[in-house]
Amino acid sequence: MLANALLALTRVPIGLAALPILVASLTSASGDTNALAQDKILSPRDFHGIQTQVETLRGKKFLHPVPVYLISKKELRAISERDLEKDFPGPKLQAHEALLAWLDFIAPHTSLKTVYGDYSVDQIAGLYDSDAKEMDIPASLSGSAGSGKRSAEKKLEAISSQIEDSTLAHEFTHALEDQYWAIDDPKDHDFKASTDRGTAHSFICEGSATRQMIEVLPAQLSRGSPDSYFAVWNLIHSASGELALNCVLKSSWKKSDALVSGVPETLARSEAMPYSFGYSFCAGAMRKWGLDGLDYVYGHPPASSAQVMHPEKYWVWRQCPVQISLPDNLAGGWTQISLDCVGEADLAVLLGCQIGNLNRGLELARGWDGDHVALYEQTGGHRLVVWASSWASTNAAGRFAGAWLKERQLAHQAVVTSNRNGRIDWESPDGRVGFIRRAGRHLVVLETDQREQMHEAEALVREVTFTEPAEKSVRAAANSPLRRFNPVWSWQKDGDFTVSRSLGGLLSRHDRNSIGKADTLLLGGLAERRRTDSFHKWQVGAGLVAKHESEARRGTTKTTWLPWGVLASHSSARLPQTPDRVITRTSVLWGIAATATATEPGTRSIHILPFGLLFRRATGPGESSTYILGTGPSHHGSTARFRVLGIPLWSSRPGARASCPREQPVQTRGQDARAPRGGDGLVPAFPTSVLKTFVALVRS
Repeated sequence: MLANALLALTRVPIGLAALPILVASLTSASGDTNALAQDKILSPRDFHGIQTQVETLRGKKFLHPVPVYLISKKELRAISERDLEKDFPGPKLQAHEALLAWLDFIAPHTSLKTVYGDYSVDQIAGLYDSDAKEMDIPASLSGSAGSGKRSAEKKLEAISSQIEDSTLAHEFTHALEDQYWAIDDPKDHDFKASTDRGTAHSFICEGSATRQMIEVLPAQLSRGSPDSYFAVWNLIHSASGELALNCVLKSSWKKSDALVSGVPETLARSEAMPYSFGYSFCAGAMRKWGLDGLDYVYGHPPASSAQVMHPEKYWVWRQCPVQISLPDNLAGGWTQISLDCVGEADLAVLLGCQIGNLNRGLELARGWDGDHVALYEQTGGHRLVVWASSWASTNAAGRFAGAWLKERQLAHQAVVTSNRNGRIDWESPDGRVGFIRRAGRHLVVLETDQREQMHEAEALVREVTFTEPAEKSVRAAANSPLRRFNPVWSWQKDGDFTVSRSLGGLLSRHDRNSIGKADTLLLGGLAERRRTDSFHKWQVGAGLVAKHESEARRGTTKTTWLPWGVLASHSSARLPQTPDRVITRTSVLWGIAATATATEPGTRSIHILPFGLLFRRATGPGESSTYILGTGPSHHGSTARFRVLGIPLWSSRPGARASCPREQPVQTRGQDARAPRGGDGLVPAFPTSVLKTFVALVRS
């Protein structure tokens, strides 16, 4: 929550390397849009087709229309400023900037309005405004070429137009989900809560939209071909495809492409993080429970970014953060002017950027269990920061204490002056003094620019309170330790999740919750089965023997025998762009022995051996063909043809006498070529010299 100042404004940042971006043609209107007569005009484009794809893939219908506007750079900056002012009205924004600067998240005197305004103009290709319930597209993207192009326009030129609709699908997914689960949830802005729930919510929103954006690619790239559609669909949903997408997206926030000129590194990486961990979390939920699982996540939102970054803390046995309370006023005339929660995600970014190792930052932030940080001010202008945090273990608390001391030493040349009784004191050349007080899993960091205040530091620390979440006591009452940790047969319950295991889950495991049911035998190595109201998945031999997955809400089905469907496979899907059209494909021996495809309503085809070498039959509206060893007739509209070994011998049209093509006289100098006789209906399929050669070859 600390750095995600634009939580209510969902968007697609072009700087994120793993995400496709909006192509200029999407926003083009008549005339030069760089010189808009207005700062905001209604887009002339019809977006019904994209909305239909989103509805099909998300399994829900739009309840209200979503207007799409072209906006100027000025309006884009205004939207960014309004969003900041909503969270930090009046002097609160300046106080929040001071808190971020004290923690070294931004440089002193940094203006968040300027930074986020520059970020928006440079990076945002399209956004869904959850306040106005509309989509806004920066109109300058469609301007003419020139040396003054912003980086978004330059990057647009290198992106294929085939992915433009998939990017719009990202934003329309936000709009659709906002109509069922409010994106702008008041609970996300509760600064009294010692958790970054708002950050977690943004992770889920961006993760879900990014997954849906990828799901539209098969329809966009296949152009209606069943073989092409299933080839792309299978690639995306294969184990290797899922792994590749997850690896690329999960590391994208650490790439140089996430950085934006003029924007602090911590803020730029923090803005990119939701697309990484959010995608991984949402894709995992859909892989296990389908769209019903994703709906459940929206109905039961994660309490912290830690639950999204570590899904095991959300599913089955939730780890809710400790509630930490900081007083509004402290002894000595200190008044609280800013209050926030850092959270595991932003803490990982902060530490990773400061020590120059983002992976190490993730390790140091792991184990976060709640935090609260407040900036206090005295009448004379002196300031004091109190940062209290709770950790999952004493080791995790110790790691963070050492990491924060190192950060102070690197950023402020702090020197340790005392280290005893669980307290480490330091002082810096810039006049700051501070300490870390550690008591088991709890830490309190206090730092001020008034040295005299350190005499009362211990009294100030005692005003900080740590309260275990109520869920822990409820869960403890419902679970007997003997039954939960029984090695032979165990049972546990957390909310609506019930899990039973035999031999610690090695032999069997049974999950029951409000989403559905899941059963595994031998860790899934023998068999696994999952079922919800619309999602059904089972596999035998870890999917190596047989595997099936179907989802009624999306109209998809896939069954394979042996790895990757080597023995046989069957797939069917409802096309996102035309939901009333279903395509199917069945293959034997990976398509080498036989394949059958069908489009309803449309064409059907059967191939035996590759390319139908042994037998091939295709039927469709107004056309049909049957070939055995490449020999047979075909009809297309009013034209009939006959092939022998794949080579066309003749063709005919209605009202014309079908005949083999006759040899045409050779044209000589001074002689006109003889035209075919009128009314004989002959259409030479190929030169007769080739026909003679082919006939001689057949006779031999």
